[in-house]
Amino acid sequence: MPKVTILDTEGRWSPSEDEHLWWPRVQWIDPGGVSGLAVVWFDPKALFSGATTAKVVLAHSEMYLSGPEDGPNGHVSRFLRVARGLNLEEAEGGPEYRPGLALGCESFVPRMMNKDWEFLAPPRLRAAISYQLSMEHNHLTGQLGVPLHAQSPSDAKGSFEDARLKALRMYTPGPDHIRDATRHCLLWIRKLRGNGLDFFKSAHGYEEGWFE
Repeated sequence: MPKVTILDTEGRWSPSEDEHLWWPRVQWIDPGGVSGLAVVWFDPKALFSGATTAKVVLAHSEMYLSGPEDGPNGHVSRFLRVARGLNLEEAEGGPEYRPGLALGCESFVPRMMNKDWEFLAPPRLRAAISYQLSMEHNHLTGQLGVPLHAQSPSDAKGSFEDARLKALRMYTPGPDHIRDATRHCLLWIRKLRGNGLDFFKSAHGYEEGWFE
């Protein structure tokens, strides 16, 4: 689990060791030769009450994924390991599911003829992650298949430019891969408000305590 940076200024985020398993959270990957992975935790009560993004976001985590695409330490496996770490809590009788996580991957639409191996890394990674998730148990539906949501890079960049990330204290200097993944997390959270509470429940599950 990457380091979690607490952004909450209103005392909602408890210092308990399993707080990252309590709040709703979204994990996104910007796939490529070097991938960016980000996780953002948020307060759904504040979200659906119309609060600003700065008041909705509780915490943030990010990391680069480099090296092979496949294998035990490849991009795909590391993405899934982080997801499982955000989904399951170790318990005496074995891992227990904790609701709240939604997963996403930046969409890829080629705008040029290019057969270069690295250029085509994004669709390969998305397909590999999507396949693995299709074989996993979905605790929300009781069926096989965990959805991998998609958003376009232009929508994410247009909605949360670098200046806005800086204002939210979520800007990380360097290559833009992790910033792009963070943009997607923030866009997803913003879109949840417009899509309504029922959509939120279908994507993240529900805990009464989130809205107390």
